[in-house]
Amino acid sequence: MEERFVLGIDVGGTNIRVGLVDEQFGLHEFKMEKTANITADGNTVENLIELVKKYLAEHAEGKQVVGISIGFPSTIDKSRRVILSTPNIAGLDNLNIVDVMEEKVGIPTFVNKDVNMLMLFDMHHGSIPEDGITTGFYLGTGLGNAISINGELLIGKNGAAAELGHIPTRDGESLGKCGCGNTGCMELFASGKYLQHLCDTCFEGTFIGDIFEKHGDHEIIHKFVHDLALPVAAEINILDPDYIILGGGLTQMKAFPKDLLEAAIHEHARKPYPEQNLKFVYSVPGQENGVIGAGIHGFKQLDRKAGN
Repeated sequence: MEERFVLGIDVGGTNIRVGLVDEQFGLHEFKMEKTANITADGNTVENLIELVKKYLAEHAEGKQVVGISIGFPSTIDKSRRVILSTPNIAGLDNLNIVDVMEEKVGIPTFVNKDVNMLMLFDMHHGSIPEDGITTGFYLGTGLGNAISINGELLIGKNGAAAELGHIPTRDGESLGKCGCGNTGCMELFASGKYLQHLCDTCFEGTFIGDIFEKHGDHEIIHKFVHDLALPVAAEINILDPDYIILGGGLTQMKAFPKDLLEAAIHEHARKPYPEQNLKFVYSVPGQENGVIGAGIHGFKQLDRKAGN
């Protein structure tokens, strides 16, 4: 039987990553391109389609590509066909990307939030079973969150579940409006954006990549890490998960204090349980992770359509 592939795509604010994922979730022909290359002229969707066509022509000739699966840094509707909004990429709002891609490329297409694709990769890479509850916390520029319950990604009534970064807080109004339009969102002070603000205002001249190495013992940094733990602990107290994945750019920075983060999560987790039985798994850094996760998602959706 001819080997099947899913074209996995991870669309980010800076880079678009593309690759062919086989049925054992191996990655082939991995490529990266600057996102600006498809947005600069204002024709984002048309350029994305051309990127896909060009990639398939150059790297998939003679291969059986049975699906396209794309992770977007976007709010996506419950049907997982329409991109509702993409704050950091122009031209990806109110768009039925599935219909457009299937019409122009002719291959079944599936989309989901990029953070969901990352968690699918982490579950595969970490041999985390689908049974039970797995929560993924991706602490980067923003605060990304994904939830899997018995192998199903939690989507929600409107497709907007797991927006952990937008938990309202009492004292966050002083930081201004969040990108979502609200004030007081947790993401305003539990994110890489806020860490950059601390670098600029409290540790002038310190490159953000060196902040934990140079100032990790400072009380301001301790408070920042403590604040990162608050939304994580809140979700743990609600869901009592089997596995807790911690990832994102912050956790992968030089000298990031994982022990301090875990201690703060334990401090705020409900006693005696779930606090006494928390299982942390750290995401492994890799540019290709979202592409492989997209491939996993694509094969899962194809199996579902086939009734498997």
